[in-house]
Amino acid sequence: MNKKFEDVIAEQGRLVYTSEGDSMSPLIREGNLLVIEAVKAPLKVGDVPLYKRDSGQYVLHRIVEVKKGKYAMKGDNRTAVEKGITDKHIIGVLTGIVRNGKTYPVETTEEYIVRTAKELIYLVACAVNGDVPDRERVESMDLPMVYVLSASHMLTAAAAFALEKVMPLPHAFDQAKKKAIRKLALFEVERLAITEAFDKAGIWYLPLKGILLKDDYPEFGMREMTDNDILVDSTRMNDIREIMEGLGYTCEFFEQWHHDVYSKPPTLEFEMHHSLFGSKKMPLFAEYYADVSDKLRRDGCACRFSDEDFYIYVLCHTYKHYIHGGTGLRSLLDVYVFLRAHPGLNRAYLDAELARLGIADFEEKLRSLSQKVFTGAALAEQEEKDLAYLIFSGHGGTFENQEYHQMEKDLGGDDSKASKRRLLKRRFFISGEALEKNYPFVAKHRAFYPLLMVYRPIKGVITHPKGILKEYRKIKYFKKKGES
Repeated sequence: MNKKFEDVIAEQGRLVYTSEGDSMSPLIREGNLLVIEAVKAPLKVGDVPLYKRDSGQYVLHRIVEVKKGKYAMKGDNRTAVEKGITDKHIIGVLTGIVRNGKTYPVETTEEYIVRTAKELIYLVACAVNGDVPDRERVESMDLPMVYVLSASHMLTAAAAFALEKVMPLPHAFDQAKKKAIRKLALFEVERLAITEAFDKAGIWYLPLKGILLKDDYPEFGMREMTDNDILVDSTRMNDIREIMEGLGYTCEFFEQWHHDVYSKPPTLEFEMHHSLFGSKKMPLFAEYYADVSDKLRRDGCACRFSDEDFYIYVLCHTYKHYIHGGTGLRSLLDVYVFLRAHPGLNRAYLDAELARLGIADFEEKLRSLSQKVFTGAALAEQEEKDLAYLIFSGHGGTFENQEYHQMEKDLGGDDSKASKRRLLKRRFFISGEALEKNYPFVAKHRAFYPLLMVYRPIKGVITHPKGILKEYRKIKYFKKKGES
């Protein structure tokens, strides 16, 4: 007859059992061996105890709050919080996780992701620096999670180039590398056909971002790309559409943003930019690049930036993402690889232009961090925070970052109660551009404004009361983070 978990702990002080379910994923996965030991010190937030509900069900969740001798528990992969757990429910505490014969520490999800991301960084650094990874270190890695993170940062192919030096490539990495090489080759062929058509039509064009950055990487296919971006003559957008559709592309978006989007099966996508930045989101950048003719070096219809101006543009593009949804480790790697490939940049020119654009400090931070991260140097406390922001942003950024940065902008960088009251007042007493956009009639006939102030809250309470409450709480509990 099987003994109860609490009896094993009481007799031996230790319990090892096989995990079930995914409530503590990604730290704990189905089939992992879990080492539970008797509690020897007061439990705290972050600990992962094994406890027994009054129903008799055993649960292994993390403590998220300790209050008046009671614990609030939540699975890392769950949103619901279970309250009212006391010491009488606690059987033991998790002290180790065994997976594929390797023992892993008990960490928070954030600690686990950062630690695994640093393993990914190590592999990528080996790839771009031409180093052979340490076999023992590679064998100790949680490669399935390294793959998950590498995919979220578009660094799987780069990691694969390093891994294959010390081991047969795991299937997922092998496929990612082959796909990156195939896609890059296909882009090269298609882009040549497109630019030849532009040359024939007399349309000037400027390749952007990854089209050029890929050439600074040591191996073909090491830098992954989802699309190709090209700045083109803004007066010829209709002609460009005709050319692209004639080459078998479907126009997905036309004259809606500062670029038109064209796609072609199986995976090709080209963005044809009539401008580099939109005036609403990035007015300073849009003004700076309103006329790029003085920055272009032309060879017939083909154009290019100087190395300095290309670097500045890459930084502006990175900054745009960084302050909205965030940007990931590939952006940091791009800076490292580019600067290594172009050591003779005119620093005086760069400093002057970056100051003009308001991103001199950002460039210095990114440049210093990239150098340290991809050479294995120790990071200061703030640099660890900056790196964590990139790690958790992923390649495409996050909605949470967007919400945070928008709220920070709305509050003017001030999270004081007075600032929050002013924001709530602006939310309630709608005016200016928001009034003209949403209530044009009232904007023209201001005598109806008092009626609108009665109508809006009543309508809100009836149609989306939860949304109003959520917005109020979001403002009330907003806390400004440290510099990122």
